[in-house]
Amino acid sequence: MNLKIKKFDFGFLNNRYNYDYNKVIGVKNKERYILYNDKKLLRIYRENLKSQALLSSYVPIEDAIFYNFTIESTVLEKIDLEAFIETKVYEEAGLSETEKYIIKYKIIDKLNNEKEILIQTVIVPENYIKSSYDYILKEAGYIDYISFPAFAYKTLYDENILQKADDVFVVVLFDKIFFTFYSEGELLYINTISDGLNKIYDRLEELKIKNFDKNLFQKLLSKKGFLKEKYFNKENIIYKTIAEEFQKRIYLINEQILNVIENYNIDKIDRIFITSEYGTIPGINDYIKKSLNIKSFGFEFYEKYNLDRLLVDPFLFLGMLESSYAYKTNNLKYNYSLFLRKPKFIYRTSGILLLSTVAITALFSSYPFYLYIKGLNFKKRAINTKLKLNKINLQKNILKSRILRYKKDIKYVEKDIKKNEEAINNYENLINNIYKFKFSYLPKSQEVVDLTMLMNKYNIFLKTMSYKDDIYLMNVYSYDDDKIAKFINALVNSGFNVYFDKIIKKNNKYTTTIRIEE
Repeated sequence: MNLKIKKFDFGFLNNRYNYDYNKVIGVKNKERYILYNDKKLLRIYRENLKSQALLSSYVPIEDAIFYNFTIESTVLEKIDLEAFIETKVYEEAGLSETEKYIIKYKIIDKLNNEKEILIQTVIVPENYIKSSYDYILKEAGYIDYISFPAFAYKTLYDENILQKADDVFVVVLFDKIFFTFYSEGELLYINTISDGLNKIYDRLEELKIKNFDKNLFQKLLSKKGFLKEKYFNKENIIYKTIAEEFQKRIYLINEQILNVIENYNIDKIDRIFITSEYGTIPGINDYIKKSLNIKSFGFEFYEKYNLDRLLVDPFLFLGMLESSYAYKTNNLKYNYSLFLRKPKFIYRTSGILLLSTVAITALFSSYPFYLYIKGLNFKKRAINTKLKLNKINLQKNILKSRILRYKKDIKYVEKDIKKNEEAINNYENLINNIYKFKFSYLPKSQEVVDLTMLMNKYNIFLKTMSYKDDIYLMNVYSYDDDKIAKFINALVNSGFNVYFDKIIKKNNKYTTTIRIEE
């Protein structure tokens, strides 16, 4: 007799979180889109932000701090890297000691110097994250992912939107240009330079164009750009000025490319992807290709998803794409969000405690199980206390390391001061003794000069010196074990009749008495 045992489906217990990583809602200011990654579909989003779709936004380029430094590759295994990076950036990147920062980093090993690796950091103040997304938090209460463009570019390769190559992504802002280099799908280098659209604006302002302001400037770049045929005859001077000024920016782009080729293990840049604060500038890609002989493209990475032909913020799309990929691969390394959604109730501490309490009370209603639940609570508190203690100890160790380093520096300085003071005193004594001796025994002044020159040559210091019955008696010392011997040998070679006692070492000094007979 075969019995069929009915299987119960507890699928609702399998997922800790109530989200679908193939759906991502991207929000930045008034822009709201939803990306169906599995369907390659991008739509405007008008519903409530609380849903199964992941919720994402991004940190603007101008609100981050960039710092990179190199270390020997052999050092990497010997240090607590995260603590080392935190100490390094606080000390050298101009961060405020009183402010907290979210520090994300990438280890780059494609330098031409194979003995060194580059640590590239992107730093965002915690206060910025806490204060800049209130309009999202008020509606949803959480943000699953906050991306940063330099890291988000990698997803373009991971999701096969771009084929791997040596690329540079260029964003021209009003007051700076932001560069991100990728080699074969991996971050290579980040840099910014303080030069942007403002220089072009200033030049156009000198032309005294009627009603010229930033709005008109934006329209000129976003509507006409480098398309000469878009300008009327009387506007040729405007086109020429924009072209001349942007040519200077292209020189700067080329300098960055040459710098990367010189210092990193790549031969050339295959592609340039460029956009501006005002979006794509018409004609710019042909202009760059003609100037640098490198293929140039815009930031319309979302085109294969964009069936509705939407004008999407490319950085918002990149953040949505990265959010989906990060949750799909369970790699949230470059997530700047401090407001992750809570797990399902049964996975929260309160839910676990409540369910445990209900189950135990229903089954046993006994005091020992009450103690068990209480023990769980104490264990949780102990774990939290230990985590806080570990964090405090880490901060303490960082501060202790700084104190030890400062104390060591003080010792070195004090030691140098003492040594210099002692050397000054010795030279003063030598000068005084020689001066007295010279004017007491004028006939012997040349011999004294010879002796003085040899003493200076071999770093010999004089304690006392006398002359009687044609005999010089000199009590000398040195800090090096072979200097006195070399000095005596030089005296003999110079024609002096030299006799000396044994050389004695005391208090790190070597002393002896030398007798010179005529």
